[in-house]
Amino acid sequence: MQSVDMTGKRILAFGAHPDDIEFGCGAVLLDAAEKGAAIDLVVLSRGEAGTHGNRSVREKEAMKAAEMIGAQVQFPSTAGDTRLRSDLEITLMAAKTIRRCLPDFILAPSGHLNQHPDHRETSIIARDANRLARYGKTPGLEGLDPHATQALLFYDISSESLGGDGMIPFLVDVSSQAERWKDLMACHESQTGNLDYVDLQLSRARTLGIQSGVRYAVRLYSEGPLIWSSLAGVAEAKAPRL
Repeated sequence: MQSVDMTGKRILAFGAHPDDIEFGCGAVLLDAAEKGAAIDLVVLSRGEAGTHGNRSVREKEAMKAAEMIGAQVQFPSTAGDTRLRSDLEITLMAAKTIRRCLPDFILAPSGHLNQHPDHRETSIIARDANRLARYGKTPGLEGLDPHATQALLFYDISSESLGGDGMIPFLVDVSSQAERWKDLMACHESQTGNLDYVDLQLSRARTLGIQSGVRYAVRLYSEGPLIWSSLAGVAEAKAPRL
């Protein structure tokens, strides 16, 4: 099986807190970066309301993780941890980021209700911003050319609930990144002392992998069907062994 070259592709990942991206889709980003993709991370808070760690510690952990991915990370000015709301101001900020970063793919938390409200709100922000970024005459986005992404995809963070109504799940084989993903998640050491989130995520990925005939897999979601250029494009896909 030939490795897919992602040279020239750009990925923009949104997270509500400093560890969300790494725990939710870190293995996918490691794999994409290894295949040549450029990665940008946008973290909408510094986790300042969390039980463990503090604003400074968690920001440093996120920067360490971004360096491991080879990504650029930014912390835009927002209302902060537990206060994220999908209003027009933050949505326009995210849309401006999309127009500046010019991503081919956007990754954001899935939007199901049974989770931290910041995760849900970040999902809505990314979804709405993705649309506004491609509309040519969106007020507030003047001076930045419209940009349409190839796909907006969603990842789960801590819940086993499905991504949301109408979401189409698919699995990504991340077997080659398991050890590096473990090290990536370990960058957020302030969050792993009370509960072994690293083992939790790896166990979930291992279960999905067993179901799919690979060692480790991560589940992502699309809002609609993904279109293949031809049947040849499906050649690398595997049917899950459910």
